[in-house]
Amino acid sequence: MDIVNQSERLLETFLTLCRINSFHPDEAEVMRVLRTRLTQAGVEVTKDASGNLLGYWPGTLERTAAEPVLLCAHVDTILPTPGMEPVVRDGAVWSDGSAVLGADDKAAVAAIVGAIEAIAESGEAHPPVEVLLTVGEEVGHIGSKAFDVGPVRSKIAFVPDSGGPVGQIILASPWARHITVKFHGCGAHAGIEPENGRSALLMASRAIASLPWGRIDEETTANVGTIQGGDAPNVVAAEAEMTFEVRSLNERMHRDHIDNILSTCEQVAAALDGRIEHHASICVTGFRFEETDPIVERAKSAIRGAGLQPRCTVSCGGSDANELNAKGLPTLVLSVAYRDIHSNRESMPLDQLDALANVCAALMLGI
Repeated sequence: MDIVNQSERLLETFLTLCRINSFHPDEAEVMRVLRTRLTQAGVEVTKDASGNLLGYWPGTLERTAAEPVLLCAHVDTILPTPGMEPVVRDGAVWSDGSAVLGADDKAAVAAIVGAIEAIAESGEAHPPVEVLLTVGEEVGHIGSKAFDVGPVRSKIAFVPDSGGPVGQIILASPWARHITVKFHGCGAHAGIEPENGRSALLMASRAIASLPWGRIDEETTANVGTIQGGDAPNVVAAEAEMTFEVRSLNERMHRDHIDNILSTCEQVAAALDGRIEHHASICVTGFRFEETDPIVERAKSAIRGAGLQPRCTVSCGGSDANELNAKGLPTLVLSVAYRDIHSNRESMPLDQLDALANVCAALMLGI
């Protein structure tokens, strides 16, 4: 289905969404607007305790057994955007420079809603469609982590929420974990009896210096985020704390590299008569699809149906798809083509916005 002739309405929808501040937890107003639009198009909308909206659009095909498909996007942005006025120029929508534009992920929200409105207006028969609009994605996938997939009728889902041109399919997303390591040494006066001290800061620094950081291999990265400790220049630091992150598209490598870091920290601390304790928090659970998987074939078909050439890649970024996959709902990420996200230079090309709406429409129609 070609909705290019709907591009003016699609643009206005996108501009309307961008003008509404929706930094978590302030998504209520944008959700109110979206609920109204979806309801007017015939979508049955419910709201969960976390503020997510789940919509069900009954199918109109004679074959009542047609399988529904779910499309998901988040409505929150990385920073508050009060007073930000989007600017249309040079074939794109830009932030006015006062804040982020919010194309991540309001371009996808507009495309999904625009596709539903275009199909409804055309009267074209369609299978059942589900829409999930989440809150708090940018601050830790709050909405999708809390979302109960039990009421979802779809067996596959698609999340447009990645950089790169429309038509790009993200086959894999990383496992990621944040670790806090606390080094315990022994305090002492650094000027009078330093030999009686055991510096926890020295333990931490030696551990960091002896480990590989940055890009470990093509699928794995590691980063020291913070380090702190000590009380004063004349006191041997009794305690120090470091935090680090490991991401990998390979679950085994992810686990092995974390184990290596912790083992090194433990050995270095022991060599200096100290000890460590650590705490891990799972940021996201990764996923990986093969190009021949049915969900990927479905995406390729829709992209071709929208007149584009599909291309598969991987990403080390996380999204709501990580949470839905972890809950047992096979979910694939699609590219949106936003540019310079998470900055005041953010923009969204208009032709890519139209293309994304076409892909969403093709997914809904089962093309």
